[in-house]
Amino acid sequence: MTIQIETSKSGAPTAKLQIGEKEIYLHSKYDPLKEAIRNIGSLEEYGLNTVFILFGLGLGYNLYALSKYAKENIIVIIEPNEELYLYVKELEHVKPILEKATVISLVGNACFNIYEILKQNTSIENYNHFKIYTLSYYDKIYAEFYNQLLGIINKYNLELQIQVNAIEKLSSQISTNLIENIPYIIEGNSITSFKDSFKNCPAIIVSAGPSLEQNIEHLKDIMDKAVIIAGVRTLKPLLERGIIPHFLCNIDPQNVTYELAKDYMDLTIPFISLVHGNHILVEEWRGKKIFITDEKLKKLTEYISGEKQDIIKVGGSVANSSTAIATYMGCNPIILIGQDLAFTNAKHHSDIAAKISEEDHKDSPGDLLVEDIHGNRIPTSSQLYYYLNWFENFIRENSTTIFIDATEGGAKIKGTMIMTLEDAIIKYCNKDINAKDKIGHIIEKKENTVYNNGIEKLKNILKELKVVKKCAKSNLEWTLELKRYYEGKSREKFKNILYQLDKNDQEINKATLTNELLFYYKQFELLQIAQQYEPKIIENDQDSYKRIIEKNESLYKLQYNAAVHFEKILEEFIEENEIKLFTAYITILS
Repeated sequence: MTIQIETSKSGAPTAKLQIGEKEIYLHSKYDPLKEAIRNIGSLEEYGLNTVFILFGLGLGYNLYALSKYAKENIIVIIEPNEELYLYVKELEHVKPILEKATVISLVGNACFNIYEILKQNTSIENYNHFKIYTLSYYDKIYAEFYNQLLGIINKYNLELQIQVNAIEKLSSQISTNLIENIPYIIEGNSITSFKDSFKNCPAIIVSAGPSLEQNIEHLKDIMDKAVIIAGVRTLKPLLERGIIPHFLCNIDPQNVTYELAKDYMDLTIPFISLVHGNHILVEEWRGKKIFITDEKLKKLTEYISGEKQDIIKVGGSVANSSTAIATYMGCNPIILIGQDLAFTNAKHHSDIAAKISEEDHKDSPGDLLVEDIHGNRIPTSSQLYYYLNWFENFIRENSTTIFIDATEGGAKIKGTMIMTLEDAIIKYCNKDINAKDKIGHIIEKKENTVYNNGIEKLKNILKELKVVKKCAKSNLEWTLELKRYYEGKSREKFKNILYQLDKNDQEINKATLTNELLFYYKQFELLQIAQQYEPKIIENDQDSYKRIIEKNESLYKLQYNAAVHFEKILEEFIEENEIKLFTAYITILS
């Protein structure tokens, strides 16, 4: 394939590809810029959250036409032809655009980094906001390349969709759990206490996939030769075989997790939970509790617990999260069992795993096909595919750790060594690691540390919450006033309103603990507001002002309603839990 640059009828250069005996023009022979403007079309329907992806830079005309209006949007250029890109990037009409921070170029084999680029530069606000422009004939010239890229982009959008769905479904439950878990966060341990506590010790992550029954029995003989981490669904089959895991892990906020574990509440296995994990399970579990927070709740958790908090980026499944926890603890290698991530033998879960409803017994149809460990195609679901992607990205990011897939079935997890569990045990699990003693020693350290009274901390948060409520209500009233004083009204009054709004905003922003407390409760509505009032690429001043006013009104209303909701909950919670929190405080002191 050779490239020839010619002059179009309009005088602008155009590009011709010679592929064998075939000649293909990437741009118009008459007026390439006019053609590009036509290709890009009207951008009025698009907002600033739209991510534009140009498959094929060509001589940069589509980029030039797009960037005249999409000045703040992320633009990703995917150009498989390195030779063409090197020529074009120095052109006068292209060079300054390529130098912008919002314009990202992927060239040659680097094109396949599109997933990482999207992950680094976008968020759930960009869900369903991807617009692809394909240069003439590029979808045919680079057909395989193009189809793979479409698959990657669709895969990423699917991940965002799963996150959005989870936020909509779980935000209220997460907020309830966080409040109810406070007494246990005070007396429990932070995961930070366990950092590198099992350096270079093997860990086995036990999952409930269809292949679990093939090799679960092998764990019986190595209970002190590896750190065994299980989720609530695998607790039953482990205990039935006399296998006691070192940690039970749960990240699910829903009550279903309690239903799976309710028959085992007297066990003293250390229990790892998110700070907003299911509160019934946290409250009733007899064993010591270890908590993980996230970046949205870090300061609040540190204030409540009195402990430094590291952030572990847990995944969407308990197995994802257990793997991240084991890595944080320094475990190496990490051995996965029951991690099918697909419908092996048309099953979602192992027959021996705990089930709580008829739905658990039904086979779920797979809506996607992935490669299995034998190189065949196997059905999976979008949810399991999301977990699979998480594993592969996590493994890539933690290249110094050995990851072994000893499931003996299911989807292939790129980056893992595929072994039988027997072989993995012989090679890596061959000496005692005293896991139980180590865990007990770490937990004991926390119990000998003195903390401030938790109830006083909650009262301080309540004071801060009342300030936020007052400021949000005030700003809601000032926003309504702002509507009346725009255009033709008193400019002095207008300035005063803006001053009052800024003053209240500063007070709200200072209330760090309250803002973290309210975050998950507001999260889904915040997402809806962001999408409803997204700034448009092309927008006149009047429409822009109206949109901003209406958006602010919605935000202050949400802030006020959330503060009222939590004020009532926190007051009742403090009253009902003063004895419980005081007991936790005395327990730690003694």
